[in-house]
Amino acid sequence: MSLRTLRFALAVTAVTGAVSATTGAAAAAAAGLPAPIAGGTSAANIQLNSASTWVLMRWVARSTGTLSALHLRIQADGSTCRQDGSTGYGLGNGGSWYVTTHPVLADGRPDMSRTLATQDLRPCSEPTSVVDVRQGIVRLKMGIDVTRGHEYATVIRNTDSDPDHNFTSPNFLYTETGILGANGRNERSPDAPDAYYGLDPRELIGYSTDGGDTWALPGGQYGLPGGRNFLPTYIQEYASGLMTGQPYYYTTAPSTRETMVFTNIKRSWTITALGAYTAKGGSGTLTLTVNGSVRARARVAGPGMVRATIKSVTVQPGQTVKVTSSGLSIQNVVADDAWGYLMGMNLPSAPWHLDGDPEFSHAAPVYALPAYGSDATAPVASAGHRTTPAIQPSRPKHHRKHHRHHRHRHHRHHRHRHHSKTFGVPETTGLAAPFPR
Repeated sequence: MSLRTLRFALAVTAVTGAVSATTGAAAAAAAGLPAPIAGGTSAANIQLNSASTWVLMRWVARSTGTLSALHLRIQADGSTCRQDGSTGYGLGNGGSWYVTTHPVLADGRPDMSRTLATQDLRPCSEPTSVVDVRQGIVRLKMGIDVTRGHEYATVIRNTDSDPDHNFTSPNFLYTETGILGANGRNERSPDAPDAYYGLDPRELIGYSTDGGDTWALPGGQYGLPGGRNFLPTYIQEYASGLMTGQPYYYTTAPSTRETMVFTNIKRSWTITALGAYTAKGGSGTLTLTVNGSVRARARVAGPGMVRATIKSVTVQPGQTVKVTSSGLSIQNVVADDAWGYLMGMNLPSAPWHLDGDPEFSHAAPVYALPAYGSDATAPVASAGHRTTPAIQPSRPKHHRKHHRHHRHRHHRHHRHRHHSKTFGVPETTGLAAPFPR
């Protein structure tokens, strides 16, 4: 290889499991860099259509203080309060959610002997400040003191007297081939390096078919392998005004060229690798530019979490970083307007945006690594310290358009199976990039 070729640090890829990276020691280093932005292939619902069907979201506090609320996604189509031409996500009067939050045991299960917060709600009859089935959002009142880095488990069940005919569904980002890395197993260490979704390694979705006696951790109502396809999707709302979380819950159609722009850099940032998530095979190129100047270019190949080491590039405060993926099949992830406003994605202070896309809640799983703010001493681009209405009005036409699009393509797994029991064992912005470590 010539020195001229080395100037752009071209990387040859080799696939090990589902993570593709450069070979040798560089491969291990690149594969172990947590990703700031989630990736997936669709949105997907878990039907609360049985008294014994319980859904768990294990999450980690991103700040120390009073957690005012936990925001989740809901799908109610098919119930009386959401008749949008589709069925299978809800039925009848929508059922009743009984939601409890607990500490986490050493083995990862919820400690059901200790309840920190409880909420009873009926999705079809609550005010929109609590549940808005049109926008697909739920705001669970918490009012509990939490500690940054500590685990908590929120359990959702349907206590309606006839849950088989009266239910709705929590909704999550979904990957049809299974969640990769730490979030695809019952990881118990906060220091596991293979966290690829802007989450703490220990965060996951769990599933029980026997009323919480046993848990699949991770697990879900359908999907392979073993239902380990669902990704935690939430916003943590603190009394301080902090909004932070993993807000992306559905995807767009694939594209072969996407550019992510990273701004509001307030300290020196050394980039040693480039990465992306692609659900399909094929090769492509990742290109790094700083203030318009190309600094590195690398060849990568999917599917999976692709990584390529590059010669170190140091970015100075105030500079703008762009990472362009060309050739790879990339599906953008979407938080929608309602959560986008809550997270401050529409603000100039947002840490990233999708180049040329007017929809501010869209992002591509394409990034420079290690992610900006990924070390414990650095300010992490995680949330906006600002006062925001509990449910921020969105642009209805845009939301309906995208919701209908992803519903037809991405909820087909469970649309007609509402009786199925199939299952398997502080910078000022609203994004979580990456989880504080």
